[in-house]
Amino acid sequence: MNTRKCTITVVVPLLVALILSGVPTPLQATANWTVMVYLDGDNDLEGAAIDDFNEMEAIGSSSAVNIVVQFDRSGSYDDSNGNWQTTKRFLVTKDPNGYDSTIFTTELSDLGEVNMGDRSKLEEFVSWAISNYPANYYLLVLWDHGSGWKKFPSEVIKSVCVDETDTDELTLTEIKLALNTVTCSGDCPLDIVGFDACFMGMLEIDYELLPYAHYRVGSEEFEPQDGWDYYKILSFLKTSPFATPAMVAKEIVGSYMSFYGNLGLETQSAVHLNPTGTVVNAFDILSLHLAGAMSNRSQIEQARNNVEFFSDLTYIDLYHFAALLRTYVGINAIKKDALILMNAIREAVIAEGHGFMNRNANGISVYFPMNSAGYSSNYETDTKLAQDTFWDEFLQQYYSATYSLSASLEAVPDTVTTGEVVTVSMEVTNDANNTVTSVAPSPLTWTSSGSAFAILSSGPVPSTADLVADQSATFVWTYQVFSGPIGGALVFSGNAYGTDAVSSETVFSPLVNSNPVHVISPSQLSEEPAPDPNEQMQPVANTRIRNAENALEILRQQFLAKLNEGKDVEPCEALLAKVEEYLAIAQDNYEKGNYIAANYWTLQATGALEAAEKCLEDL
Repeated sequence: MNTRKCTITVVVPLLVALILSGVPTPLQATANWTVMVYLDGDNDLEGAAIDDFNEMEAIGSSSAVNIVVQFDRSGSYDDSNGNWQTTKRFLVTKDPNGYDSTIFTTELSDLGEVNMGDRSKLEEFVSWAISNYPANYYLLVLWDHGSGWKKFPSEVIKSVCVDETDTDELTLTEIKLALNTVTCSGDCPLDIVGFDACFMGMLEIDYELLPYAHYRVGSEEFEPQDGWDYYKILSFLKTSPFATPAMVAKEIVGSYMSFYGNLGLETQSAVHLNPTGTVVNAFDILSLHLAGAMSNRSQIEQARNNVEFFSDLTYIDLYHFAALLRTYVGINAIKKDALILMNAIREAVIAEGHGFMNRNANGISVYFPMNSAGYSSNYETDTKLAQDTFWDEFLQQYYSATYSLSASLEAVPDTVTTGEVVTVSMEVTNDANNTVTSVAPSPLTWTSSGSAFAILSSGPVPSTADLVADQSATFVWTYQVFSGPIGGALVFSGNAYGTDAVSSETVFSPLVNSNPVHVISPSQLSEEPAPDPNEQMQPVANTRIRNAENALEILRQQFLAKLNEGKDVEPCEALLAKVEEYLAIAQDNYEKGNYIAANYWTLQATGALEAAEKCLEDL
């Protein structure tokens, strides 16, 4: 099976571009888009590189869209089109013969042999392109092989852009450093980073890119040798030069899936990176609690054994894994943690497509070897995700479960009325022979029956403790608890972790639950039958829904007006989508007679509507 390429999509304001390039304002008129293709064909994909260049020539540059390419070839795989073996730069012009096998465009310059696996060459290309072809938006394509965060087992490949002549490649770290340079250390983040490459649609990749871009496009799976459909992508830009980055990212996904027909292994997704912080936070809490859930290891193993995996068998679909945890693992806290992660992924993935053979792909993969024999210790040092979350520690627990700490949770009082405060205490004991330093409790997850819920007021106090053998420490939180008219009960769950002072390894306690806390509503205490608050809310919800519907129509008209003015409304699109989503939920609840819920979601819609109006005003 042929492995495939890699891409980055970049949008940089013109002013930032000029600052980065360090040159005076160029004479060229500002286009709306400049597409910059870092085309590394110095390997066995040389023929595919020529083919994709011809796809670009079938459309060609225009006054609104520049297409610039740095193209490195090999002397070993394709002898067509003069068989040149150096690196050339092009402003792609339209081929009057359309899509064919002949390169029509004349090069702007011949750079000689360039090591496309050197990050400084990527930085030079981007700076040159921005300086000479200014635009409102920039799309940078890193084109070549890709392998996710790690090396292929039998090839000297790590990340993307393999240059065989110079025996080098762009590592994930090098790409991050290059993006750090062109974004002023993330102060002016790019809009889209997409990978036209195998296995680059990973949480590990997204987390590295998070400070430097707003969107990522890439595949969880192998990409066929043809890769992206550049003809369709550039046709879209030609006919829609004012398309926003989100629209372009979605078009890349849609055109890719249309080209391959959803019949095989193909996957492609566009991810909004700004919510990735929320994804990683939810992922971290789930990982920490899973590390304490080894009494349910067989259930976790069921989820792992049945999850969607890819041609690299160590990569799994993260959303599907979370969904299977909810199916198989009989721990309410894990079920809730998994649901929170699933919701965060839904928020982040703006477009996703997959073929018949990857029916449970959802846009973001993660590293999870089935056993310790397949686990690479480099993961802990080569990825920021492993360094900043408990995922790698969970994997170690999964492969060899041992607990150096024990813990217990108590919540008092165990019966309260709505609005009162509950104190939750976790006692942690060092059961090992070695001292454990920086012992800390996990964030607590509460689960409920009935209508009870809790809001954290304070804690934990203390935040950490050092424990010698057999020593204990108590960590305390306070929560304000509430319930609806039917009351309910709460259970708090968590575990603890620390560092073994001798081995420096992270150690854990098992995940534990507190006693139930029963929350009584005021209506349950009253001797008089309480009026039905749901029915009381009906006229209020009705009025608010009608007002929100009218306001939404006005907001849509404001969006159209801004678009007609040539404004980039993409930063406000997510807020408009939220208004529509929340109002639809409110309307659905109203029709079902759930007037309290309808009122709640109408208020959420109103808040999002106000934020969207403010966003439009600031354009």
